[in-house]
Amino acid sequence: MRDESSQSLSNVGFDSESSSVGTKLLFENDRIRVWDLCLEPGGNIDLHRHHEDYCYIVIGDGELQRVEKGGEKGAVRKMKDGDVVFREINGEEVHGARNAGDGSWRNIVVEFKKDKRF
Repeated sequence: MRDESSQSLSNVGFDSESSSVGTKLLFENDRIRVWDLCLEPGGNIDLHRHHEDYCYIVIGDGELQRVEKGGEKGAVRKMKDGDVVFREINGEEVHGARNAGDGSWRNIVVEFKKDKRF
């Protein structure tokens, strides 16, 4: 069953926490949640909390920097179109991210709901 709902979201920074792990919710059903994340150069997604395993697929080359809850910035990661990153979540994970590149950043985030793992 496909849910056609889409919801646009805004980012406020690293001083608050959001339940949104992307800039737009593309799809959700009882098994997965799919987000689009688009950031302009220097743009960020505010702190958000992951409770479920997830992966993200990079669309286009770019540079992304992780930002921890305390404001500590991770290393800038140069990523290529089609790169896939999987994160297993035990408990929860809180972080934000910043586009550290000169071009737009885009990735698709897929959250796997715990009660419906494959």
